[in-house]
Amino acid sequence: METLARAAEALGEWIVDHRRGLTKIGAVLAVVIGGPILALYMLPYALSPFAPTLNLNQDLYTLNRPVAFTFLDATGDVVGRRGAIVGERLKLDQMPPYLPAAFIAMEDRRFYSNQGIDPWGILRALIADMRARHWVAGGSTITQQTAKILFTNSARNVSRKLTDMLDAVALNKALSKQQILELYLNRLYLGSGAYGVDGASRVYFGKSARDLSLAQAAMLATLTRAPSAFSPRRDLARAQERADMVLDAMVDTGAITQEQADDAKAHPAVITDRTRQDARNFFLDTAADDAQKLIGDKYTGDMIVHTTMEPRIQDAAHLDAVKVIEGKQGRRDRAHQAAVVVMKLDGAVSAMLGGVDYDESTYNRATQAHRQPGSAFKPFVYLAALEAGLTPWDERTDGPIDINGWQPTNYGGRDYGTVTLADALAHSINRVTAEVAQEVGIPAVIEAAQRCGITSPLAPNASLALGTSDVTPLELTSAYGAFASGGYKIAPYLVTEVDDDAGHVLYKRQAPEERRIIADHVDRDLTEMMYDVVTEGTGRGAALWGREAAGKTGTTQDYHDAWFVGFTTDYVTGVWVGNDEATPMRGVTGGSLPAEIWHLVMTTAEKGLPAKPLDRSPEGVPVDQTLTSGLPLGSGDEESNGLAADGQPQQQQQPPQSSGQHSSFWDWLFGSDQKKPPQNPAPPPPNNDSSDQN
Repeated sequence: METLARAAEALGEWIVDHRRGLTKIGAVLAVVIGGPILALYMLPYALSPFAPTLNLNQDLYTLNRPVAFTFLDATGDVVGRRGAIVGERLKLDQMPPYLPAAFIAMEDRRFYSNQGIDPWGILRALIADMRARHWVAGGSTITQQTAKILFTNSARNVSRKLTDMLDAVALNKALSKQQILELYLNRLYLGSGAYGVDGASRVYFGKSARDLSLAQAAMLATLTRAPSAFSPRRDLARAQERADMVLDAMVDTGAITQEQADDAKAHPAVITDRTRQDARNFFLDTAADDAQKLIGDKYTGDMIVHTTMEPRIQDAAHLDAVKVIEGKQGRRDRAHQAAVVVMKLDGAVSAMLGGVDYDESTYNRATQAHRQPGSAFKPFVYLAALEAGLTPWDERTDGPIDINGWQPTNYGGRDYGTVTLADALAHSINRVTAEVAQEVGIPAVIEAAQRCGITSPLAPNASLALGTSDVTPLELTSAYGAFASGGYKIAPYLVTEVDDDAGHVLYKRQAPEERRIIADHVDRDLTEMMYDVVTEGTGRGAALWGREAAGKTGTTQDYHDAWFVGFTTDYVTGVWVGNDEATPMRGVTGGSLPAEIWHLVMTTAEKGLPAKPLDRSPEGVPVDQTLTSGLPLGSGDEESNGLAADGQPQQQQQPPQSSGQHSSFWDWLFGSDQKKPPQNPAPPPPNNDSSDQN
């Protein structure tokens, strides 16, 4: 004890002797530590004279924001949004009070007391950055974040931070705290293309931000710093965990009670299933691109885009494609993708599906995938033949041929004997088609295809007749539109009008003058031939109950691609099935999965419309469609383009007969030498329609 007393006495004497020095040290420490803190507190006032003057005449809600597209369907109803999904501009009193409170608790607890810059936030950020030796924290207030959204980029450097501060001071001087918070909540990006709390609320929860629950508001508040990485669509469980952290922060700030937080945690937010809605984005992406091209650079604001979409058909295309591709047969046959295009006969695109899952892949196979059409190209061969003076009832003998060393064969090496051209198309007989193409000339075939709307390069070789040159589903469907329209040139379109956000018309489509590109009698003959494909040929699986349809199947080498493209008096529709890496499917042909999808989609499209007969050759005698529609898939004959195809033949059908619909009624009734069945016909191949390529 005596020792401690002496030590204390000695320390006291030392302090007395050195008090002047200690006073100096204290003063130095006060300057070193307190000076920067004081400077930070004075920073808003120091920057105030240098802050730019804010132009309040500009629309701060759209300044430097990506263009927002609002899409209307063919009837004028909102069908989707692209670009910046912005929702409504909501006032604070239109939001539940815990919504802005959630963002304040997470982003800027001293929002209402600071001058646009938070000294303590900056200090914490500087310490964190020095420890990490790179920019890891920003210390930005809500006002600074708003300034960055409006005026600057997202780069992290000293220059940008200073700019943010100056702009934040300017905002704080020009606007009230309420106005700044409203602007922030209506402008911040929250992932999935959504800007503002209302846009995000509709994207993630399918409702207005007015109706958000506490748990949903907390989940939105987690998305400010890394909206893509923290998206609840990527990992809902982790998003719910982060939302619990927001709820705890809100309890700390007094915005909610512990009981409210516990109740919200017990009922966590879940997101809506947007699979069907997102499937529309294949159409809307294309429509957005078209709208931008139509408007050009003359307008850069938000747009209201009137489209040709028919949502019931668009949604049916998605649901039906998924049903078939993900069904038992689709999985068994290793088919993973599909594209569907549905058009009216003037070119208006009613539906466009570019794949079975937009969230998994935004690649639009309907417009971007160039694939071989196989036998779906054959109608252009027969169009050229009809224009050269041949008729559907002219006969050819199917037999071995050699075209400069190329020797096309039929599926399974079968011979069909003497058949009409109509039968050759209906049963997709390759050797007859290749022979006809040589008769009329490959240049004539190319000219016919290009005249109808094929824009992809067509190689001028003999195998072109059997579909070896790549095309897209959109262009092949629109080219078939020339047949469906009665011989008129049609061009696909998705946009009919574009307005600015005030409703002023920026673009309005004018229907082009009709231009006939196929003679009327030729188109009727070709329609009759393609009608036979559906009623008695390879496309029986596409037949519609109670109404006439025409079309053509197509399958490529080793089952890489399978197609069915066809039309009624109302729509022309193309379906492609395949795999992105062009890996082969297991025996999938145009008459199987594509015909099934086509049948399902067109059943929806035609619902409620009057059944009208196709404009076919006047010599044709209509067949009772109720006797041939609704047949099981695989009931038609097979096609092959002369290259070896894998797959086992199915049960053989009866030999192909002349249709009995090609001559006059009296010939049909009493018979005609011209219409005798094929001589010595071989059994047709099964309905695998495998048109494989060299």
